Amino acid sequence: TNRIEGAEALVRWYDTENDSYRSPATFLPLFETNGFIVELDKYMYKTVCEYVSESIRNNIPVYPISFNISRFTASQDDFLSYYVGLKNEYQIPDGFITLEFSESFAHENLEFMSAVVSQMHKSGFNCSIDNFGTGTTSFGILKQIPMDEIKLDRIFIRKGLALDRDNAILENVVKTAKALKMKVIQTGVETVDDVNRLKSIGCDTIQGYYYSKPLAMVDYLAFV
Repeated sequence: TNRIEGAEALVRWYDTENDSYRSPATFLPLFETNGFIVELDKYMYKTVCEYVSESIRNNIPVYPISFNISRFTASQDDFLSYYVGLKNEYQIPDGFITLEFSESFAHENLEFMSAVVSQMHKSGFNCSIDNFGTGTTSFGILKQIPMDEIKLDRIFIRKGLALDRDNAILENVVKTAKALKMKVIQTGVETVDDVNRLKSIGCDTIQGYYYSKPLAMVDYLAFV
């Protein structure tokens, strides 16, 4: 429908010496090794809660926000209590926050993830499988974990051996997810041809440069 469906909160490291942003690929591995990724995840989440709460309080248009949860954060003993507690503290309405879990982490921890997702649902969170198709794609995730949405990696819209093969795979993944009542988001969309192709297949939502590159908060507010 060509309208805003939501946004994803991303993190970048601004390098003052080079006047540029560092890609997460250059610093997240370090934070995962030294454990700082847990504090970064909490910071991101608190920032999102502050933004949503303030926007609602000041009658500013606001849309649901999603963001990644690392496997290290999800494994912490206080994971549920912290995230649920902060949502309640900031009085965030149900359905406004989507937690994105990596496909590989969900695949390796099916029973644990199923319990986590069930608890998050009770507290008004939505849950998503991120970058589906990049690792060991397992339909066991779809069978055993009641996720609300699936975010397809850009590999699904990249050119493969032949267009009919590409479309057959993409169409059937979308069809399967929708049959399970999961919202389908295709990431990495940059061209109108991809948009029209995804519409014809029945994909619900697209994310990518076609609409916007990542924006600083002040620019996002202007965009909205």
